[in-house]
Amino acid sequence: MPESIRLPAHWIRALAVFIGIGAALYLGAIVLSGAQASVSSMSRLGWPLVAAGVVLVAMSLLLRFARWHWLIARLGKAVPALYNLRVYLAGLALTSSPGKLGETLRSVLLLRRGVPFSGSLGAFLADRGADVVGMAALGAAAGWWLGHRSTLLEVLTVGLVFSSASLAWLVRLGWTDSLVSRLVRNPCRMVAALTSLLSPLTAWARLWMPAASLAYATIAFCAYGLQALVFGLYVDALGSDIGMARCVLIFSISILLGAASMVPGGLGATEAALIYQLTDAGMPPADAVAAAIALRLSTLWFAIMLGVLALLSFAGRGKEP
Repeated sequence: MPESIRLPAHWIRALAVFIGIGAALYLGAIVLSGAQASVSSMSRLGWPLVAAGVVLVAMSLLLRFARWHWLIARLGKAVPALYNLRVYLAGLALTSSPGKLGETLRSVLLLRRGVPFSGSLGAFLADRGADVVGMAALGAAAGWWLGHRSTLLEVLTVGLVFSSASLAWLVRLGWTDSLVSRLVRNPCRMVAALTSLLSPLTAWARLWMPAASLAYATIAFCAYGLQALVFGLYVDALGSDIGMARCVLIFSISILLGAASMVPGGLGATEAALIYQLTDAGMPPADAVAAAIALRLSTLWFAIMLGVLALLSFAGRGKEP
């Protein structure tokens, strides 16, 4: 096990520059597309409300970190909470990667704490799966709150819960190992290779027990519920009477569509979904653009900047605490 994890300083600088360019392009696109009307709408939000929104988003990230820390602990690995917090936040620097796969950087940072790749990747799968289930459930709950059910979100929630539970049960039974042994004629090399690829799935199955998986999804429900609340507050501050429940539903659908697009960070897809649904609900286009951009700055870009700061804490250190 390495004595310390050192990330090359030039690699960190390059990443920071890359993210900075991305933020500049994002803000530039806002100015070019929305012009003065959207900028004027954003100014009506006011710094106190935006600051309160960032605090609520920070609370949602802490909830998700608590789940991550629990997942690692369930692997039987005692990682110090502050170290694991830095690891978790560092992964957010690459949250704009397709499917958030860049967040698997955490696996590298956890190696020196004795957490194998298979375990941390299994925890990543559980983490992402719980987010999708929790987000779908949040949207379904908002539909119930509004008085008209969102059948698609309900089916998605129930389908994900039962399909993932069934897959985890089959993996725990050794079904995947048996299938590989039957399909592969050369067990000497290929089975060994496939077994190594399946090891994160095995770790995920141990973590994805029925009660625990529902707890993971409940944490996601609460964490993303806070972010949806921030979105609702922004929409309300811009003078819209859409209502909080409708905002929660719009938020849930938009984030899920952004994730399904596999575009890094859902950039473009999420914003388009937010703006389309807000204008369809009667919000002026300039205000809809402002609400969408304010939300993304408070959530996605805030998380990325926290991630960069956490990554910098790993660069050039001699010994980790």
